[in-house]
Amino acid sequence: MSKVPNEAQSTYEGANGLLSRLTHVRKRSANQWSARCPAHDDKGPSLSIKELPDGRVLLHCFAGCAVEDVLGAISLDFGSLFPDTTDFQSSLRKPKLLTASQALELLNHESLIVSIVAHDIGVRKKFKPEDLDRVAKAYGRIAALRNEVNS
Repeated sequence: MSKVPNEAQSTYEGANGLLSRLTHVRKRSANQWSARCPAHDDKGPSLSIKELPDGRVLLHCFAGCAVEDVLGAISLDFGSLFPDTTDFQSSLRKPKLLTASQALELLNHESLIVSIVAHDIGVRKKFKPEDLDRVAKAYGRIAALRNEVNS
């Protein structure tokens, strides 16, 4: 059962805003803390808090309290755990794995393999299973490059 009050705050505060409302906060590692859970009579720190690189804040009560109850006990709601969607979505973009030059070199190599196999099909050459596996790998690499460029 959720205890979120009507006046719960729904603006993103990040880990610092959340931590300022908790008691017995201890830093466990970079961007990770423990604290007493405000949703139950906590004798020791059973609440785990972690801030992800994109700004999202994760909560887990090891005593079993629902996140809604934890947030409601400190007058917050889920909106306080997530940054603005535009910031959040831009942080999810993966960095490019290859430079343009590397991508072209890989594309040249893999397309050469596909071209050789296309020629061999034209002259009705028999294929070994490892040849077919290599063509499938070339196809996968070319598809991955296409996805990389389109992302």
